[in-house]
Amino acid sequence: MPTLLQRRYVRCPYQHARAYLEEALCELAATGAPRLVKLQMPFNIEDTGGIEKDMLFTFGRGVDPLHFDQPWTVQWTAQGPGLYPDFDGTLTVRADDDFRSSVLELLGTYQIPGAGFDAIAGSRLASATAREFLRTIACDYEGRYDSEEAAKRTTGRAPRLPPPGSTGT
Repeated sequence: MPTLLQRRYVRCPYQHARAYLEEALCELAATGAPRLVKLQMPFNIEDTGGIEKDMLFTFGRGVDPLHFDQPWTVQWTAQGPGLYPDFDGTLTVRADDDFRSSVLELLGTYQIPGAGFDAIAGSRLASATAREFLRTIACDYEGRYDSEEAAKRTTGRAPRLPPPGSTGT
């Protein structure tokens, strides 16, 4: 199976991004409940500007032998008609060099649907799906972090982050 590696830099410190991801995925991972996500793939097809596709995501807790990063298993499959690659891999937040930002990393394999499906098109669809998935997460975390920083400047107090491993409730 072909391998996919996508990274997205996020204007959000590692400890915040890691806590945000933990908060977002902890309950989904514990229940194993799939989550339906609508992604906008940025393709220019007949001047539509892109393809909107429902994707079914499933998350779980991954294992980091070094106990530094908290990887999450992630699988996705497209819903409805179309030849979209299924994916199985890990999503990890990594510290960036200056610790003022972080890196979302998605690594795994994808299965190209159908024997006759063009490998290049399958690779492009898998990469576009991964980029859009990471872009969606990054935009959410950057917006959330910016709001928290603005609130600190206004109130003079920092909001409390849940400790790693908690559900944030």
